Amino acid sequence: MKILFLPNWHINYLNKDDPSIQDPDKYVSGEKYWFFKYFPDNTTVDIIDIKSNNPLHKIEIETKFYIWQAFLAFFKSRKYDVIISHGAQSGIVLSFLRTVTFMQTPKHIIFDIGGMNGAKAKGFSTKLISFAMKSSPYIICHSKIILSNLKNIYPNLLPKALFIPFGVDVDYFKPQIKERKSNYVFSFGYSKRDYETLINAWKLIDTACELRIAGIHSMQATEKIPNINLIGKISISQLKEEIQNSLFVVIPLPKYNYSYGQMSFLQSMSLGKTVIVSSVPSSIDYIKDNEGAFLVEPYNVEDLKNKIEMLLSNPKLVEKSDLKARNFILDHFNQLNMGTQIRDFVTNIVNN
Repeated sequence: MKILFLPNWHINYLNKDDPSIQDPDKYVSGEKYWFFKYFPDNTTVDIIDIKSNNPLHKIEIETKFYIWQAFLAFFKSRKYDVIISHGAQSGIVLSFLRTVTFMQTPKHIIFDIGGMNGAKAKGFSTKLISFAMKSSPYIICHSKIILSNLKNIYPNLLPKALFIPFGVDVDYFKPQIKERKSNYVFSFGYSKRDYETLINAWKLIDTACELRIAGIHSMQATEKIPNINLIGKISISQLKEEIQNSLFVVIPLPKYNYSYGQMSFLQSMSLGKTVIVSSVPSSIDYIKDNEGAFLVEPYNVEDLKNKIEMLLSNPKLVEKSDLKARNFILDHFNQLNMGTQIRDFVTNIVNN
C-alpha cells in the first residue's frame, strides 16, 4: 500500500533519530513515520508537509487554506493508493480539485479537526466547502461532535466518517523517575484557552501557591496579581518539565463545536499529572470525572475555583489521582490504540 500523507505542519527530516522531537514532527530515514509504524510492513509513506518558502505561503496564512500542498498532492496522486490530509486546510483544496476534475482514484481521507471551517453552518464558505466535498472523501475525527456537524451540515460525508480517539505517545510523555513538585499550578496553550475564567477564579483563592501560565506573554487582568506568572511560549522539553514539576494542571477551554485541546490534557495525564478540564465537546469524549481528571463547567468561575481549592487542600487526593491519570491514558488513549484503528480504517478503504 502506497500512501501520500499531507500534514498541516512542518516536518523535521532526520538521518538519525532525535528523541527530543515528538513523532508527528519528525521523519527519520529508514524508520516508519508516526502512527504508520502500526501499518503493515509493505506500506510506504511519502510526505508533503508545510514549508514557509513556498510561493503561496503568505496567502495561505491569510486564507487558512494550504493551496500549494494540495496542488502538489493532486499532480502526484496517481502514484498512490490513498491520500491522507491531516487537516481541512489542504484537504478541502484537494477535494475541490478532485471534484472539478471528476477524479475518483486514489481514495482520499481527511482528518477533520476544526469542523470544516469552524463548524459554520451557513455562509459562502460553507457553500464552497459543500461543493468541494462532492468528491466524497472519507473522514477521520477526534471528537464525536464532528459527526454531529457532518450530519447537520455535510450529511453526504457522514456514512464515510469515523471517530477515532487521539492517542498519546506514552513513551515520549512518560513521568520522570526523579519528580520534584514545586508550589505552582500550571496551565498552558497559546490559543483556544479561557484564561479569563481561570484568572478570575484564581483571584478568589487564598493561597501562596503560584499560577504559572505558558503560551501567553501578557494579559491585562494579571497586571496587579503577584502570584500569577506568564511565561510565554516554551519548548516541548520545557513544557514537559513544567508539567512534571507542577502540583496539577488546569486546561480551561472555551466552548467550540470541533476538536481542540485534547493533546494538552491527554499528554499531561500521560506524564502522571492530575488535570482540571472544562467540560466541552472536545473533552467529554475523553475525560471521566475522578479518573485522573476533574471536569468543570465552561466559563463557571465558582466551579473552577472550588475544584482548584479542593486539590490544593488535599495533596493525598492529588497523589492518588496522578496515578490514575497515567493508567487511564495507558489503558484508553495511547498512540498504539489510535494507530491500529487508523490502520484498520485505511486498509478497509483501500481494499474495498
